[in-house]
Amino acid sequence: MQNTTQLKDQLVTANRVLANEGIIEGFGHVSVRHPDGDKLLISRSLSPKLVTRDDIMTMTYDGTIVENKDKQPYLETVIHRAIYRNRDDVDAVVHHHAPDMMPFVATDTEIKPVFHLAALFHEGVPSFSDYDTEMGPLIVTEAEGDRMAAALGDKRAQLLENHGANVVGESLKEAVLGTVYLVMNARYQIQAEQLGTPSYFDGPQDTLEATVDDVILADISIDRMWSYLCDRLPNDPSM
Repeated sequence: MQNTTQLKDQLVTANRVLANEGIIEGFGHVSVRHPDGDKLLISRSLSPKLVTRDDIMTMTYDGTIVENKDKQPYLETVIHRAIYRNRDDVDAVVHHHAPDMMPFVATDTEIKPVFHLAALFHEGVPSFSDYDTEMGPLIVTEAEGDRMAAALGDKRAQLLENHGANVVGESLKEAVLGTVYLVMNARYQIQAEQLGTPSYFDGPQDTLEATVDDVILADISIDRMWSYLCDRLPNDPSM
């Protein structure tokens, strides 16, 4: 198990990677469950591209800040807190507004795997739209967060109508790579639908599960893609 310092460093890298890939801009955010299991680590309210270790806050699941109390948190930390409260199997959460995902959150088009790495989402990507009215399509109250987490269920990702998407994982690397693959699939699916009728990767259940467990989530595959994404980062002494 990684210690807190290692997780903070990896969280900084995760923010930078997703920003570098154009997936999270000024308003996306990433978190990881604290090693103690009853808290989470998340950056203060800051563009993910600029996050450093000093910006990482420690927060309980009810929103109490226990480290970096003088920092301003993101408005929607309840997205992360609600998922951790409701999903013991989840250790990392990515919330983003990637441009390739926006057509799916603005229509009733279902996102389906069109290439093998998106088999991660073969069980479906549910959508959430049960917002409170005060802040429009933002998730800021505990009740909204719990409804959102209930809509996510046991899935790996969900769409937030007119807003963005959440992706979860059993590790920070898994959540980041899952986010990358979901965004890639969204782009490929749109392109395929423009050409004709897509061929979806929806084969036998055992084939899909084997693709996920033995290929996509294999340690060698995760490390290979993670190292590729990290190598694409510009050299930055602030990291």
